[in-house]
Amino acid sequence: MFVFGFAAAGVGIVIFHTALGMALRANATTRVPFGRKPQKTPGRSIALRAVGAGLIVLGGALVSTAGWHWTIMVVLAGPVAALVALTLHNRRVSRGSSST
Repeated sequence: MFVFGFAAAGVGIVIFHTALGMALRANATTRVPFGRKPQKTPGRSIALRAVGAGLIVLGGALVSTAGWHWTIMVVLAGPVAALVALTLHNRRVSRGSSST
């Protein structure tokens, strides 16, 4: 179950970040807020985010049998990478708008 949990979480993170990439491309010239919905949200990205989040939670639950620290690592891996991607996107947009 431990290996299957990591595999489920890994697939979930990939799916979740695919949806994030779709949202970032749809908002290429606008900042994407951290806690709210972006201006443009592709319809498929909502479903992909839901599936990805579900797989991440499933993976976290399955690896929890080996210890709580694995659960924390699995559950934080996706959101931390998403925060980095959003920060980089917003910086790029801010730099582009301030230079024009």
